[in-house]
Amino acid sequence: MGKFKALACLLCLLGNVAAAQMEKDYLIHKRGMLNQTVYNTGELGRKYATSNANTELGIPSFEWPANSAVIVDAKQYTGQHNSYGGGVQLGADRVDSTRRLYAYCGGVIDAVAEYLNSFPLSQQRIENYPVLSDGSLNPSYNPDEAEEKIVSKWATPAGITITRTSRAWSFPDYDDFIIYEYEFQNTGDLTGSPSIPPRPVKLKDLIINFSNGLTGGKFGYNRKTDSWAPTVVEKLDFYARWDPKRWLEYGYHRTGNPETKYFNEWSTTGKNGGGLLSPQCPGYMALYYDTLHLARKGDTKVILIGKDTTNSWDVNGHIKQPYSLRMETSQYTMTKLLTAFLNTQNNRSLAAISDSVTFGSDWLGRGTFNWRQSNYFGIGRGFCFGPFNLDVGEKLNITIAEVCGYGAARAEETAAGVKDIGGSNGQTSPPTAEAGDALYAFYTVPNYWQTNTQKDLNPNSVNTSVIWGSDYLSKYALPDYVNSNVVTVREVADRAIQAYTGEALTNHNAMQFWPEKYNAHGVYRLPIPVPAPAITIENTLQGENRIVWGAQVESFQTPRMQGTFDHYDVYKASSALGPWTKLVSVARGEAQYFVNGKYQFIDKNSRIGDYFYYSVLSVDNKNNKSGRTNLTLHQSTIGSAPTLGKVFVAPNPFIVKSGQSGESVGGDINSQLRFYNLPHTCTIRIFSYSGQLVQTIEHDIDKNDQAYFQVTRNNQLIASGVYFFVVDSPDGSRTHGKFVIIN
Repeated sequence: MGKFKALACLLCLLGNVAAAQMEKDYLIHKRGMLNQTVYNTGELGRKYATSNANTELGIPSFEWPANSAVIVDAKQYTGQHNSYGGGVQLGADRVDSTRRLYAYCGGVIDAVAEYLNSFPLSQQRIENYPVLSDGSLNPSYNPDEAEEKIVSKWATPAGITITRTSRAWSFPDYDDFIIYEYEFQNTGDLTGSPSIPPRPVKLKDLIINFSNGLTGGKFGYNRKTDSWAPTVVEKLDFYARWDPKRWLEYGYHRTGNPETKYFNEWSTTGKNGGGLLSPQCPGYMALYYDTLHLARKGDTKVILIGKDTTNSWDVNGHIKQPYSLRMETSQYTMTKLLTAFLNTQNNRSLAAISDSVTFGSDWLGRGTFNWRQSNYFGIGRGFCFGPFNLDVGEKLNITIAEVCGYGAARAEETAAGVKDIGGSNGQTSPPTAEAGDALYAFYTVPNYWQTNTQKDLNPNSVNTSVIWGSDYLSKYALPDYVNSNVVTVREVADRAIQAYTGEALTNHNAMQFWPEKYNAHGVYRLPIPVPAPAITIENTLQGENRIVWGAQVESFQTPRMQGTFDHYDVYKASSALGPWTKLVSVARGEAQYFVNGKYQFIDKNSRIGDYFYYSVLSVDNKNNKSGRTNLTLHQSTIGSAPTLGKVFVAPNPFIVKSGQSGESVGGDINSQLRFYNLPHTCTIRIFSYSGQLVQTIEHDIDKNDQAYFQVTRNNQLIASGVYFFVVDSPDGSRTHGKFVIIN
């Protein structure tokens, strides 16, 4: 049967059982600096798409740094998202059928993939926080497990049931990655419906592909080109690289995408994360893959052709992994997966490595990385493993991690000549002598401390002499969201390896990491800092902000503590990205701040109506700091007026300025005007100069004031002009006034 007939059959099957399926749903990893949305269908981040489709506020798609939504020049930006979406796809043969079965669980572009996807079974969030929300220590805290775990399970049309367990931490050295352990079990469940019995049979030539559309930071491209479409990103200095020492595919913007309008201000102050808008290097790496279930030579349909495939079989008769290592264009389509990745009727996508001198003898015969497209089309990434043979009930495991860092290398690493694969552009004029391809594969890794001029070694490349990197960090500080000495994507990847393997931290610039040498499940015995306390923020009678927390974390004890508690640092910022201002350091039991078993600090530099973020970090005797897990947005206010009287608007006139959003429905004092002297319950109606109703606001809270973000009922920014307002209270009282907007 042809593959398109097979798809049609599966679509009919899915249509018959659709009513029985669990609804598609998602949970969000939000504990660390890397935030991600994970679905019970296998998808990661937003739906994989080639359009300029937006990423919704509060729905991260590989967002690093976290909480990065911002308002600039009265325009809302959803933040520093770094992926067009990811997922897993597989193809397998059933021994009772001549038809190959496929499953597409996110990370692929095609309208039919919306239907030929997966069947969600369950999803659960498990929190293992050392401090509970009431400030008490968690008696069930497990130091050998992640702080945040999400377990998602779904069935597939191939009869494989997939369980994905993803883990995240808040520890500053280990908060820039998420580890995904995948379990693939041959259950024979083709539909995910309890009413349809499974049909378990042996599966052969199972090929599993993981894909992720890595991109430069969305905020940077939105600011520079007003577009985050792949057609823009893939041709604007976004490079794909492969670090074989770490099994790390990553991408970076050649110059960091410097802001054009506010570069000096943001660089000097650290506002919005500084003047480089896309310094983040998102990466996708393999931490473990199964070898026990790999098909042996003679028991697989897969035929390897091309150069040096005789070295593609290991001593056990298995195809050396990865089966394929793909850097794809933005068009990571289902058709390509069928023809080049998951279909055993075609040869393995990309030839085997044949140059042991350039790549190392251990890489001889393994799948290559197509560095020729690593400049011009450097977006889609794929790890492909297999082929596997899986008996009924058997399981195999593969572990993948998402990692992100500020830049790809340190200045001293670049100076020392650290190289990896990628950065070439032979796409428009590829080399004709394949034997010499490997000579143009490895390029020096740039950094954001100093620039270097690098010629593309490929003689047929359109690049002759290109400036790589930036001298930004030699002039300006790292942003506050880089919260430890773990800076680059390589350093983050080394921590992910350490977390999974349980071995000592290793710099893998020279030391090869082999995922196949470790266990199917991670060890996760990390160095643990003193946790941050839970905090509450109160308004004083004068409208000042009082930060309150307990002393419980001072007695926190667990294995592998980095140090003992020393003091607290209290911070304040107008944006979750910083810059953070330290207000005070508070010693253990310091009498000035410790009263009746509670600490409190009053921020006297706050105005009624202001939004500020506050956090309290724990610091140990070795100066290790906790994660910023108690990040809290608070508005300075006082109680509501007893009755409706004169209502004031401030600032008036309101001049629209650049500001930072504090939450998905709000912003800071620069992005809002406010109504003051309101009773507990009232209705505010805003009218244009011509008398048209612009917006209605229901105020029902014990606050004296109400924010207004200058939007109409259709969620559009209102134009400059004079506006009138009317305020009504339930007792029939009414007052009115006017204000002026100047854009």
